[in-house]
Amino acid sequence: MDLNCRMQRHTGLTQTERHLRDYILQNPERMARMNVRELAQASFTSPSAVIRFCQKFGYKGLKDFKADLLCGSEEQGAGELPDSNYPFGADTPFAAVTDAVLRLEQESLRRLRTSLDSGEVERAVNMLLRADCVDLCAIGTSGHMSEDFAFRMMKFGRRVNIVSARMELSYASQQMDSRHCLLIVSYSGSNEQVRLSLRTAREQGVPVIAVTARPDSFAGMQADCVLALPPLESNDDKISTFASAVAEKAVLDVLFAHIFQQNYDENVAFVRNDAQRLEKVRVQP
Repeated sequence: MDLNCRMQRHTGLTQTERHLRDYILQNPERMARMNVRELAQASFTSPSAVIRFCQKFGYKGLKDFKADLLCGSEEQGAGELPDSNYPFGADTPFAAVTDAVLRLEQESLRRLRTSLDSGEVERAVNMLLRADCVDLCAIGTSGHMSEDFAFRMMKFGRRVNIVSARMELSYASQQMDSRHCLLIVSYSGSNEQVRLSLRTAREQGVPVIAVTARPDSFAGMQADCVLALPPLESNDDKISTFASAVAEKAVLDVLFAHIFQQNYDENVAFVRNDAQRLEKVRVQP
């Protein structure tokens, strides 16, 4: 497991160490040029906190830590990554805005491919396959993508309940049991609806999968299976979900692909028959 992944999954960090970790993960190229004092100042921590943080991961100091963090990076020498939260400004040239957004999305997918644990993906797929019904909790941008995932699942005979609102959860909670599976998609892993759905799931003995950038959040700590997203962004202080949205969609696409494969021939036949049906509808006067 590489250092990025170890930092993301470490559950024994203090609040100060979590703040420092998030700064490093969001600004690896910038951090690579800093000494201990500069990193402490940029992350609003202290030089001693920086050293303790490095030692917690088995390094003598920042120099060894940085060497391992940047080792094998495909982005080395390609220029500094744009600020994930504010990748462009009021005076940024038109073409540079396009480049900044696309670079963030590419970097998010690159990091996801490196850090996504195949064993956890397999566990999540098996949990979803065993479930008679999937209860899906996601808010905001995550909710829009999750609705598409739910639609695709239902097309191929998988029962999915959307529980992203209090009213939906109040009804779903009356039906939840151990034959269900709760799938949470939340970058922060800590909003109110996530907490409510998790408590309901735990009361009913429902297994839980969390897709989150914060494995040490409420959702990450309570889930049976965690699929970790690259923590490139702030939870709230950002222009948009440029990096996180593409990673969340990719994880849902991976889960769907594995589930589709379980009955591949039957599902492909459905796709082709449905394509023929839709083509006939389009050509009708």
